[in-house]
Amino acid sequence: MRRRLWKPLVIVVPSAAIVLAALYITYRLIDPIPPHRFAIAAGIAGSGYDKFAKQYARILARDGVDLEVRNAAGAVGDLSLLRDSATGVQATLTALGFTQPRDAATLYSLGGVFDAPIFIFYRNADPITQFAQFRGKRLSIGTPGTALRGLMSQVLTATDAVDTTTRLFDFDYSPEAIDALIAGKIDVAIFASQLDTGFLERALDAPGIRLMNVAQAEAIAKTVPGLKHVVLWRGLISLSRDIPNADIDLLASRNNVLVRKDLHPALQYLLLEAMREVHWAPGPFNRLGEFPAEQPNDLPLSPTAQAFYRSGPSFWQQYTSFWLSSLLSRIVFFVIPVVAALIPVIGLAPRFLRWLYVHRINQLHRALAKLQSELAQYADRCHLGECQARLAEIESAVRLLKVARPFEIDLQRLRIHLRMVQEDIDALQLRSEDK
Repeated sequence: MRRRLWKPLVIVVPSAAIVLAALYITYRLIDPIPPHRFAIAAGIAGSGYDKFAKQYARILARDGVDLEVRNAAGAVGDLSLLRDSATGVQATLTALGFTQPRDAATLYSLGGVFDAPIFIFYRNADPITQFAQFRGKRLSIGTPGTALRGLMSQVLTATDAVDTTTRLFDFDYSPEAIDALIAGKIDVAIFASQLDTGFLERALDAPGIRLMNVAQAEAIAKTVPGLKHVVLWRGLISLSRDIPNADIDLLASRNNVLVRKDLHPALQYLLLEAMREVHWAPGPFNRLGEFPAEQPNDLPLSPTAQAFYRSGPSFWQQYTSFWLSSLLSRIVFFVIPVVAALIPVIGLAPRFLRWLYVHRINQLHRALAKLQSELAQYADRCHLGECQARLAEIESAVRLLKVARPFEIDLQRLRIHLRMVQEDIDALQLRSEDK
């Protein structure tokens, strides 16, 4: 019997191994349940980055996800928090141009979100249109570690605007730089701002203060990564007062959202949805639907972002809640491989069951055939007693044997075989007694 057991096991054991392997691989490939909390680094408190990040947090809260906003000194600090897995920060809203080649191993981009116009106000009798004209002047270009400081330092270097007589000042925020410019403490104030801020209007209304029209804006944008050429159209700030009274070329910092590669894809998708809700609307420097954008970035787009921009939301994401769609996706991606792996085993089960029944019946048939063969060779009284004992064991096994309905005919044949052997033994016993 042991020699014959290997035949079905050759099929059953590999099939079971395939099923177990499929379950294991599926378990490893399927993402765990998304966490309910993660953190985003968003620059200085009160900055544009901080305000946008807080809008993301309010949107994610609708789906039960707590987005913690962390503030840092600027783009450099934001990226430092994101690079360090021990900080718990898994996303950041920051300017382009500050990542390093090694960041591609751990970070993804979710795409561009907005362009922040950079305003350059100066005090000078004659118009200034090129950065080289700032040699020997006192400039405020933002605090160290901020995106503005890093980008403008590159611009000043590229345009050869810095010499030994140029002095750089570190003002904490835009109103302070405007105050210093109006008070005559500095000659140039450079800052990023939205059009509806009070200090921008204050700078435009201040006597003796001019807004720089950057003549080389397009060339600078092509030279310094992270910058873009935008136009402040005439009358855009105030149509009634005709401010500005001419089109003005400006530089703008390009900004995107970066995430760690280990941020759950479902949370990446939620963040992309929040980005679209916040930045989809048209603005002074962007058209409707321009952001979030699958645009050139410091880092490659995550697979989730690629699917988001090219395919849009799935059916479940459109018509079900975030957590339900996540659960349904997990079920589908788990059930399909398992069912596919189980199909061969399910098809094999009836065959294996039949083999079990037939094997046991055939085993008893062989035992009876062997007993018949021995009866034909030996007919002495001593051997008959041994044969009767063996026949009694076989009869007991047949009596205990239970089979399914399709195998009842096979069992009936076995009982007939049993009676035939019993009749042979009875006949031999009578013959032995006659002697």
